[in-house]
Amino acid sequence: MSFFDEIPHDLLMEKVHERITDGRVLRLIRSWLTARVMEDDQFHDTEVGSPQGGVISPLLANIYLNPFDWGMKEKGFAVVRYADDAVILCKTQEKVEAAHQAAKAILRGSFG
Repeated sequence: MSFFDEIPHDLLMEKVHERITDGRVLRLIRSWLTARVMEDDQFHDTEVGSPQGGVISPLLANIYLNPFDWGMKEKGFAVVRYADDAVILCKTQEKVEAAHQAAKAILRGSFG
């Protein structure tokens, strides 16, 4: 499974709703998330995930992971991230280990 396959729709929509209040836009985003997927000539409902390769998926990933960015910044780490790819900049092995622990704690706390 990939990051995009695992995003919970309800949690993602909560985070989107923090920024967007227009019901039409929210319904459009939800319709993208719940669009059926064709595999082996059969349609399947989608209950989690964002369409990987979809034009809106990187934007939705950035909204979803925004708490991670802020959490790492609050802990003093510099993060460069786009969608599900991230680099945490560290000068020492000790900082790498601290960043790893901080990232795990933030991800568990925000999304676990």
